[in-house]
Amino acid sequence: MKRDCPTIQELLAFDAVARHESITLAAGALCITVSAVSKQIAGLESFIGRPLLRKSGRGVQLTPQGRVYWQKIAGGLRAIETATFEARSGDAGAGLLTLASVPTFLTKWLIPRLPAFSQQSRHVTLSFSRHLEPTDGIPAGVDAAIRYGSDAWPGVVSEYIAGREFVLIAAPARLGGGHRIARPADIVGHTLLHHEGAPTAWRQWAAQHAVPEIHTTAGPRFAQYSALIQAVQSGLGLGLVPRVLVEAELAEGTLRLPCGEPVTVDQGHYLCYRADRLHLPAFAAFREWVLGEGARSQGG
Repeated sequence: MKRDCPTIQELLAFDAVARHESITLAAGALCITVSAVSKQIAGLESFIGRPLLRKSGRGVQLTPQGRVYWQKIAGGLRAIETATFEARSGDAGAGLLTLASVPTFLTKWLIPRLPAFSQQSRHVTLSFSRHLEPTDGIPAGVDAAIRYGSDAWPGVVSEYIAGREFVLIAAPARLGGGHRIARPADIVGHTLLHHEGAPTAWRQWAAQHAVPEIHTTAGPRFAQYSALIQAVQSGLGLGLVPRVLVEAELAEGTLRLPCGEPVTVDQGHYLCYRADRLHLPAFAAFREWVLGEGARSQGG
């Protein structure tokens, strides 16, 4: 009898190659040989009747037809994984939840809190995908993304978690002797460090503390808060960052708040997801927990 669908082995190989953009990495993820992955991809392309992948440097990329096909099947494959997980666990509330997150928030805020979530929701397994670029949509294989910005992502539900409160931070070594910063005006003459995703934060801080804006426009730019925070700790300059990202450093004394009141900006970390995710028990449990943690971390 002529089959109407590819084999599950072909689909899993294609999905792995699409996610990793590498046949070698896909083989490692599937615990099979590179030649076996290549054979499955060749079989799938023969069945479909058109190329789904093309070489790109040392890796591979999806063709336009391949990307459309992957976007349509990836959700089904994740649904099969989740259903199988639930069936094996015997718990209808169990599930595999795949998340993407901006790196600094993931390592400094989310991961330290995850043991509490694991205790509360023992049958939910979390899997983390690569973080999304500002212009990326949520891929078919990702249930939700934690993104940083101004709540301007079309086509998804976005709910604020934390990160709007910015504080001035400095390394203790920069606060001694002639570097003393006792009032906002004392930042004049210090190197100020900026985050590319919060271009107006220093301007707002300067306006709130009556510091001429001209003194807060220059200085090195950083794409990640982790790098900016490390630069402050290393004595490169002063930083203005979301307080939730430096809680541990402030408690340990490796960073200090030299002066000034926090400033509230129109950016923060948001949980972004497609509305159809809400019916999944695993996602519903995570959403309720992470939004609650966000409120508690800000005293709200």
